[in-house]
Amino acid sequence: MNAASRAACRAACRAATAHLSRGDVAGAAAVLTPALAAAPDDPELLFVAGNLALARGDEDEALDRYERSVAGASDFPAALMNLGFVLRRRQRLDEARGVLRRCVELAPTDPHAWLNLTSTFVNEGEPEAGEAVAREALGHCPTSPAIRWNLGLMLLEQGRWREGWREYAHRFDTPVMRPPLYGPDAVRPPRLVALDELRPGWLVVCHGEQGLGDELLFAGMFGEFLAAARDRGVEVLLDANPRLRGVFGRNFPVGHLGDGTAAGRAAFARPIDRVVPLGDLGMFFRTEPGQFPDRGGYLAADQDRVAALRRELAGRARGRPLVGLAWSGGTSRTHAVYRHIPLVDWLPVLRRAACFVSLEYRDRAAEIAALRERHGIDMLDLPEVTRAADYERTCELVAALDRVITVPTSVLHVAGAVGTPCLVVMHHRAAWRECSADDRIPWYPRTHRRLVRGPAETDWQRVVAAVAADLPAD
Repeated sequence: MNAASRAACRAACRAATAHLSRGDVAGAAAVLTPALAAAPDDPELLFVAGNLALARGDEDEALDRYERSVAGASDFPAALMNLGFVLRRRQRLDEARGVLRRCVELAPTDPHAWLNLTSTFVNEGEPEAGEAVAREALGHCPTSPAIRWNLGLMLLEQGRWREGWREYAHRFDTPVMRPPLYGPDAVRPPRLVALDELRPGWLVVCHGEQGLGDELLFAGMFGEFLAAARDRGVEVLLDANPRLRGVFGRNFPVGHLGDGTAAGRAAFARPIDRVVPLGDLGMFFRTEPGQFPDRGGYLAADQDRVAALRRELAGRARGRPLVGLAWSGGTSRTHAVYRHIPLVDWLPVLRRAACFVSLEYRDRAAEIAALRERHGIDMLDLPEVTRAADYERTCELVAALDRVITVPTSVLHVAGAVGTPCLVVMHHRAAWRECSADDRIPWYPRTHRRLVRGPAETDWQRVVAAVAADLPAD
């Protein structure tokens, strides 16, 4: 390639990248298409074409473009990093780690490269190995909050609570998670770092974070925080997910800030002395194994509604136990591939003597209808409850059941919060919330039992059979 051709390729890369930075996918494609036609093997053009494919949501094309880019320039760190990212998304972990290891060798002080490498160990059932890589990464990039967050996740996965919470706290120093802004001036109040910091007369806002399941889990510590704050003369307001306002309002004698939206926060004019993310309560109250309460639930649903639901379901169960089932969870970015067991694979369970109730929050009517038509099994589906805007309806339904069977999803935490016995069917690749050294989950010691599919297994047959054996026979 002559100098003029190389200059044209570099100009096309810059222009296409500028289009992508503005979200202009069509503009980037218009620049890249003729450039690639003229120089189809140029590594930098292929790299930017891979970025365009990712922006379109086409991982197959992105993978092809990045692989060709690296084949043409094995010392191209950006292409190696993005190739490793896609390989990790495809769960081709050994390949991803090999590619990303080459990347960090070429760019040893690049925190993004190290972050991609450490991320291949998060929720993958290898926290000890991941911890070693994260500590190696911090030796090169000691100020990276995202790497420290990953380290925290892997420490929590090992049950090393005190160390884990300390590193987990860095999540709010990353672009992924930002603390809420409050008041008309969009102020970010200081974050509480220790209970001894609290002072009489202060106003402290405890705000939610991440998903509904996380907020329900962390709410198991909120009562302790509320008591500690009030002992110190501190007023506390709760700023949680609006869908949880009903059940939290029923259980915690505390005011709610606004309506749980950015507009409600902006309208809140009172000065706030400190904020506390719900997930930070762990570093105050759950730093040692002995601090996890031996209890069976900590949130009460509306007992009249629970009783009414129980009567309705019992009439349809005809004396059989009421068993809730959730068989899918997560997204492509949160290990959905390991949190989904097709409904037909549950047949050994569904043929037991129980009345099964869907706890799916997505529309599964077609699957449930197919189950009835092909196998003669009726599963109750109550979308007006499981997909209601007020999540207290789901809490009421779970409280009305005899037991729950679920993959790792928010239903797991609902069952723990209301005290319904629960079997958690899970892959060994799991998040720290579900991990344990035995078959229990420390957050829900009395109600929950884990059934784990091991790394050598290729399907869910063994764990589903174990669930079936735990239910009454026909």
